[in-house]
Amino acid sequence: MKKGLIAILLLCSTSLLVAQVDEAAIQKEIDEQLWKPFIESWGNFDAEKFNDLHTDDVLRASAWSLRIGSEYKDRNKERFAQNLADKRKRSIQFWFEHRKTNPTLSYEVGYYKVIASKPGEDESYHYARFHVVIKKVDGKWKIAQDWDTNNINGVAVTEADFAKAKGPILQ
Repeated sequence: MKKGLIAILLLCSTSLLVAQVDEAAIQKEIDEQLWKPFIESWGNFDAEKFNDLHTDDVLRASAWSLRIGSEYKDRNKERFAQNLADKRKRSIQFWFEHRKTNPTLSYEVGYYKVIASKPGEDESYHYARFHVVIKKVDGKWKIAQDWDTNNINGVAVTEADFAKAKGPILQ
C-alpha cells in the first residue's frame, strides 16, 4: 500500500514539473513571437507590424476608450503616423506580475513603463497596469484583449509600482 501511494505521489509531482517546464517554454515563445516585436514595432511607430500582433477582432479597453478590431487598428495607423510626423521617440518596458498559460491561450497581468520625448522637450515617463488575453492563431501568438489603467482604486501607478519587479523586465 505504501509503495503504491509513493508511486502515485512521484507520478503526480513529475507531472507538475513537466507542466511548469511547458508553461515556461510557452511563455518564452510568447516573448519571442509577441512581446519583443510589440516593443520594437510600438517604439518604431510601425503600425502594420504592430497591428499584425493583434487578432482581427481584438478588444482594446482603457480609461480613454473602447475599440474593437479594425476601429482599433485604424486608430493605431493614425496615431503612429502623427507621432512619426512630430518626430517623437518612445520606448516601452514590461514587467509581468502574473502569467497563466496553456498551449493556445495566455492571460498576463503586469506593469509597463513608457519613456517618451519629442524634439525640444525633456523625457516623460508614464506607468500603467495591464491585463491581456493572448491567443495562438494559425501558429502565432496574438493579443485578443488588452486593457490598461494608469491608476488603481484612484491611486496613480508610479515608478514605485514598476520597481517592485521580481522577475525580468522586457525592454
